[in-house]
Amino acid sequence: MKYTNGINTTFPGETKQAILELLLEGSKTSGEIADKLQIQKSAVRIHLDSMQAQKVVKSYFKIVPLGRPRKIYELTESGRELFPRRYDLILSLIVKKIEEIGGREQLRKIIRSIADDIAADIGERIEKNNGSDNFENSLKMLNSVSIEMGFASSVSKEDNETYSLVSRNCILHKIALNNQDAICHGLHDRIIQKTLGGKVNADVELKECIALGNNYSRHIITHKG
Repeated sequence: MKYTNGINTTFPGETKQAILELLLEGSKTSGEIADKLQIQKSAVRIHLDSMQAQKVVKSYFKIVPLGRPRKIYELTESGRELFPRRYDLILSLIVKKIEEIGGREQLRKIIRSIADDIAADIGERIEKNNGSDNFENSLKMLNSVSIEMGFASSVSKEDNETYSLVSRNCILHKIALNNQDAICHGLHDRIIQKTLGGKVNADVELKECIALGNNYSRHIITHKG
């Protein structure tokens, strides 16, 4: 991944990048952006419309004392995510500090507790939308939340009782490299197990793992009835 002036250059177009950088400084009108970039306002609006469609920019109208309401543009959270954020560095330092203060077992305990909270939230969504008695619906909802979290996951049926949940992205990859047991098992495995552990009885086994050098992580989930 490359960055120009701090922004992810996988977002196409130099003008769009310049607009994003301006909006990172604060909300602006299309006219203010056009003046800053010294280009036509109509061209700026075309870019902004495209960026709104991609949900990296949003707009609203602001009432002013004199004249018509002004249309203001600002970055969405997705737009801000195009700029580098060192989550991995901060989280690694937090994990290291917890381990220094409380030891390895305290770290595992905290991570398991976080996994339980996440699983409880997913379980509530399953109960609200489908009910937890239907195993396949529960698994689909789990996969949907997994995608929202950034795991780029997919679920498929292996046989009558067995399913495969494949995650092609590890959202905590750099931390997992040095804490595979705590993160991959204590967090990821446990989220799946606890989510499906209400009215549904299931075994969860991690077969492949990105932190161990595989191209993806694959959980085999067996419905025990």
